[in-house]
Amino acid sequence: MVQTSFIRQNWQILWRNQSQILVGLLCLLHLIPIWGFTFIPTQDGISHVYNSYILKEWNNPDYTKFHQVYDLNLTFFPNWSNYAFFYLALHIVSPLIAEKIYVSICVLLFPFSFYYLLTAINKRLRIFSLLGFLYSYNYLLQMGFYNFTLAFPLCLISIGYWWKYKACLSITRVAVLNLLIIGTYFSHFGPFTMLVFTLTFFAFVHFLEHLPDWQNSLRKSLSFFGYMVPVFFILVNTVLKNPETLYPEKWLERHKSNQFSHYLPWTELWNNFLKVESLVYFNDSYIIVSKILLIFICLCIMWTIIERIHQKQVFRSQDVFLFLSIILVVLYFKLPWRHGSPGWINPRINLFIFPVLLGWFVVPKSLWFRKILVGMMLLMTLWHLGLTIRDYHLLNKDMKEFMAGTELIRPDSSVSLLETASEVLGAEHHGPIKYLSPFYHGACYYCFENGSHYVGNYEPKYHYFPLHYKNGNWKFKYVNDITDYVITWRASDQHPDVKSIKRDYKLIYQTENLKLYQHSASRLD
Repeated sequence: MVQTSFIRQNWQILWRNQSQILVGLLCLLHLIPIWGFTFIPTQDGISHVYNSYILKEWNNPDYTKFHQVYDLNLTFFPNWSNYAFFYLALHIVSPLIAEKIYVSICVLLFPFSFYYLLTAINKRLRIFSLLGFLYSYNYLLQMGFYNFTLAFPLCLISIGYWWKYKACLSITRVAVLNLLIIGTYFSHFGPFTMLVFTLTFFAFVHFLEHLPDWQNSLRKSLSFFGYMVPVFFILVNTVLKNPETLYPEKWLERHKSNQFSHYLPWTELWNNFLKVESLVYFNDSYIIVSKILLIFICLCIMWTIIERIHQKQVFRSQDVFLFLSIILVVLYFKLPWRHGSPGWINPRINLFIFPVLLGWFVVPKSLWFRKILVGMMLLMTLWHLGLTIRDYHLLNKDMKEFMAGTELIRPDSSVSLLETASEVLGAEHHGPIKYLSPFYHGACYYCFENGSHYVGNYEPKYHYFPLHYKNGNWKFKYVNDITDYVITWRASDQHPDVKSIKRDYKLIYQTENLKLYQHSASRLD
């Protein structure tokens, strides 16, 4: 009898805490792709870790090539957050572990930011924070845009903080808000711009909403612009001092391009919008989850409209989230895919649209309807996660083969990928990769712990990274000396570029898809 009572009490405790248990379980499940495999298969992510490694080893006298190729660019530009983290972490843990810790923070910040924003708007909206888990693995993360992936949740948290305290912003809260905004800036300029625009737009709508009490409304608006002065200054200063904006002709000449801005066709943008491109990566198997998300969003929109008609509500403060979503949709179709070097603009905007729209929804009072919504969110989240785990598992098999020759690199060497001959979108176990390549900058792995220079390093080309090329060096162009090692991936021996390097390079290691060549002069050193 006592044992039955004990079991009943524990069951009641578990039932009361079912939401916390569910969230905790989802957090653990979403760490499986990161910690369950050796590599995180992103395209550019490892480049950020590698350039942080260069900063860490900058004063190491045994590594001479870094000073030959790069100048430091230690100025206050956006994109500093992941470099600061990796620079410190690499003094304690290995590059792979440092990357795993950082990505874990980003992945878990997504559901937290959804929860914080939606709770600040209306506690009943917390039910939709489960979608944060669906968004935690996204196309921008898999592209390796680590700073953007951190800035996105910081942006949502900042919006939520302002919304929560907009009626009573004390000096302390203003300071916290500015710190959040500046933290977003040092992570990525895109979400920072989105954040400044959003807060300004909300403040303007808030002013119009309370126009009958215009004196008090004007006072609050002036107060808003007063505490946002530092933020506006940072925004304007960054735009005006952008060398690409000031001298677009130099950018075009240096990048051998005749087009400063590149726009995607409307039909391609529409197709990408319908498949929610920000949630699709590696292959098209993720699109079915996106279709379910569209059905989910449509159900919520219809329910919200019906409830608003039933309640005869003309306007409520949460409607600004609908207006903001509409603005984002317009920007998604109007803005270029690339403007100068900043690219992937449309997918970045796409990532914001539905999370922002959640703030406008009305939560149904019907228990069965809420259960349907929770069920759909769990279905999407677990399905999407399952596809991600599957692809991480398969890609890790291919990436282990790609990294198989890392131990053969001698210290202070130069390493390059024969890009023109390598099939960087191909993988033996995973099969074709459609939207990104985890092998494109995989040669960075060959340069850790030995102070070697990766000749294909793309970041120093741009002004918003901590290293700059010097003395005529450029991406896939090393002018100081020979390139000691060349990697090919899934390259045919009959390719002209492969035949060409064999005159000066000798094959020292190979697998079915990988070949590692060493320069004959380097072998004589």
